[in-house]
Amino acid sequence: MADIALPIQTVTAIQLALQNATAPDGRGQHAKMHGCVEAIFRVRSDVPEALKVGLFATPKQYAAAVRFSNGAQRDDRKPDIHGMAIKLFDVHGAKVLESETESLEHDFILADNPVFFIRTAADYVLFMQDFAASAPRGLAPEKFIAYLKDHYPADIPVLLGFRQHLQDNPLTTTYWSQVPYAFGREVICRYRCMPLPAAPPSGSTGPTHDYLRERMVERLGDGQQDIVFEFAVQVKKGADPEVIDNPTIEWPEPFVPVATIHIAAQTFDTGERRQFGDRLSFTPWHALADHQPVGEVNEIRKVVYLASKNVRQQALAIAHDNLRLTEQELTQNIDDEFKVIIDSLQRTFGFLAHEKRGRATHTWGAAGRGTARFIVAAEFPTNGYFVAGKTVPVILRHSSPGAREDDRARDGVAASIKFFPEESNYSGPGELDILMNAGRQLFVRSIRDFSTFVHASPEQRKQLVAQGIMMEPELIEAYRIRGSFLNSRYHSWQCFEFLPDDGVMRYIRFRLIPGDRGPERGLPAGEFRAEGAPSMDPVTDDPRAPDFLRQEWIYQVKYSQVAYILQAQLHNAPTTGDKNPEVLNPAKAWDEKQNPWMDLCEIHIDEPILDRDVASRLDMNPNRSPPCITIPLATSPDQFASLGHARAIVYPGSRAVRAAVEKPENN
Repeated sequence: MADIALPIQTVTAIQLALQNATAPDGRGQHAKMHGCVEAIFRVRSDVPEALKVGLFATPKQYAAAVRFSNGAQRDDRKPDIHGMAIKLFDVHGAKVLESETESLEHDFILADNPVFFIRTAADYVLFMQDFAASAPRGLAPEKFIAYLKDHYPADIPVLLGFRQHLQDNPLTTTYWSQVPYAFGREVICRYRCMPLPAAPPSGSTGPTHDYLRERMVERLGDGQQDIVFEFAVQVKKGADPEVIDNPTIEWPEPFVPVATIHIAAQTFDTGERRQFGDRLSFTPWHALADHQPVGEVNEIRKVVYLASKNVRQQALAIAHDNLRLTEQELTQNIDDEFKVIIDSLQRTFGFLAHEKRGRATHTWGAAGRGTARFIVAAEFPTNGYFVAGKTVPVILRHSSPGAREDDRARDGVAASIKFFPEESNYSGPGELDILMNAGRQLFVRSIRDFSTFVHASPEQRKQLVAQGIMMEPELIEAYRIRGSFLNSRYHSWQCFEFLPDDGVMRYIRFRLIPGDRGPERGLPAGEFRAEGAPSMDPVTDDPRAPDFLRQEWIYQVKYSQVAYILQAQLHNAPTTGDKNPEVLNPAKAWDEKQNPWMDLCEIHIDEPILDRDVASRLDMNPNRSPPCITIPLATSPDQFASLGHARAIVYPGSRAVRAAVEKPENN
């Protein structure tokens, strides 16, 4: 086997950046689970003598968990690859990995396609590099296809057909291991799991995006007969590396039954069982030594699966710290189109976080510690959080909205504040995060429009302006001719539901202004045009240092008085029952006469955060808030509330990818 350490490292890094499950603790692949069922794995008594190896040496039965899933799609009606992951319990014997010596688990990983579409680790790198750039835009990996055309033209239909399967029911489908495994000494094998009796698939999809789970629930209902799968091995003797490292072709050798899997009628579609299935970790390297995975693809899996598991566990710890809405609350009522758009944005922002080795946007900035003293206006409704006289620790971070490291780039400015409990001393996740940008409003109205903008080229963005999807005046207003972070006013754009003590829900927006209440400074000249560009290169005659904004603010914090005032604007909730009220439109500022700004607190920053690691770990999430503040939820990607709703879902996953990048992490 060639030296594949570098290819494995590269594939692992890209895969972790693309880890795009709907939740921050989700899998990078096969995130959507149809069901995780209890089963019995029975080794047959009539196994041929030559196949009495390892797990199959003697007749025995094992308790098992079987997880059925989609490879990538959230909508079951769309073609995909589908998985069947089998975990056996109480399996004694020498394990492949030294770290697994105490483990009593053995895993089989199978999918509903007999072959894989990648040959070697080097090929995997080429595919992942192309896929990472093309998939978020909904494009095919054309560069990799061109590579196959020159080197392995027979593999092109394998690649193009790999994710093109429609299932009738996960319980009536045949699955294969695709890649090879050792079978004792000097023999390799592949596995197949086939339902009994076998039946050709009809390709008939169901009416809903969750029909595969629904059909499993129906088939395993009370009074139904057991589901039985035949588990078979296909052995090949004397295989050389060329055979081992070419999982793109089927072998001619017959499959020989060695075990059966029995799935009895059961109730598996419960919150407890879903949580159990989602938390299970599967890898082909959970195995007895006699069944060690072989080949370069499996070597990649060894590293990637473990790294993905670690990211998921880390994300669990990161993502649920003081977040107002749970994963289930954020995702349970969104429609299929919304799910697809969120999935695309998760891929994109995860990839960007990996590429930037830091935040996907607002990458570069400066942060400092200080205090917030609440000076709540008398007319502001009483509530459990904004209480006059209270003083709490805060961290404030300024940044450029784009990901350009050069402060001379023409762009906007941003400010985010994290509020901590009174006695926390800046420790823990905080209890309220407020994210703000220059400009009174955003330049798109919904998450669909935002996703269209994100995935468009510069030329396409000009067309989006012409079509009204991107709004040029609002985009221009967000630009600043930047001299200091202290010159601007910052607005939250997104509004929140606010429930004060009187029980009457209102909407709330925030803004941060200079402590001297000075006017907005740095607005572009009247003739400035953005033409759909959210940021631009510096002008050629700009003499300033590339980090002048950050250094100037740090200097001010060290030697001057850096003060701000946080204000709030309230808006009554409409009484018409409109499911998409204009008040939620992030592209429209509220009338300041009807909805005046009211003071909430004075903020003083007196200590810059110069430790790069501390600044990089700083996590801001619009879903982190006290009980009186909540993100409005949408059901469709075209509703105004969809932008804030989507941010709450996408941010934790991007944060998890960022936390896993090579250190030091970029600011």
